[in-house]
Amino acid sequence: MKKILVLSLALLCILQLCACSKDAKTEQPQGEKTVTISTPYADLKVPEAFDQNVSHEETSTDPYTITFKSNADDSILFSFIFNGTGDRLLGTLIGEKENTVISLNVPELDEASEHYEENLANQQQMDVIITHLLADYEIVMNEVVEEDDTAVFDIETSVVTLKYPAKWKETVQVDVQDNGVKFSSDGTPLFDLMFVECDGYLLGTYKDTPIYMVEHPVENEEQAAMQMGVNTILQELMQDPNFVVNQ
Repeated sequence: MKKILVLSLALLCILQLCACSKDAKTEQPQGEKTVTISTPYADLKVPEAFDQNVSHEETSTDPYTITFKSNADDSILFSFIFNGTGDRLLGTLIGEKENTVISLNVPELDEASEHYEENLANQQQMDVIITHLLADYEIVMNEVVEEDDTAVFDIETSVVTLKYPAKWKETVQVDVQDNGVKFSSDGTPLFDLMFVECDGYLLGTYKDTPIYMVEHPVENEEQAAMQMGVNTILQELMQDPNFVVNQ
């Protein structure tokens, strides 16, 4: 139970509170001047002081890559790779027509260099760029998302319309009851969302109605993925001003 909710709530704190759902935004960092570097996929906002200390190079071939280098000694600080692979996955930028996978290359710096501390400080500015990306765009962190993976379907209840991933529509059975909704697959309970106080985790309240989640043991990885669909429900709820998440 905690594994699912800690994941979802931590994620939702990065991308709106932190949401990775549609139209989710983080707050823009305050009190800093930025310079915008346009790419075919997204605008990167870099701190003005950082822009004065580094240069950047862009590739003209696939995958499109933008690499930032130190002006002090030409050391590579980091690279953003769009629709390619890198040292680690940042996530998927959700577009109206197509999604874009963003990866990063972050090389180790030469500690023996006289410019090491300066280069390290500039390398850490990558986090500022990422923060602005999360504020400006809808990005699903740490995942490769296919276009149809973001689709949802509506579940009408007595309290609120819930939105659950459409990819599980044919394989997950949804039992809507007066006091909640139960999700199962081939007879195996996945999770319940209850609108009364119970032995579960309080996700939050919709108007004056509590919404609790009760997690059940599952038998395989596919069912675990279906169970993780509660994150989508929670993320969509958080877009509704009538829902107050449990902090």
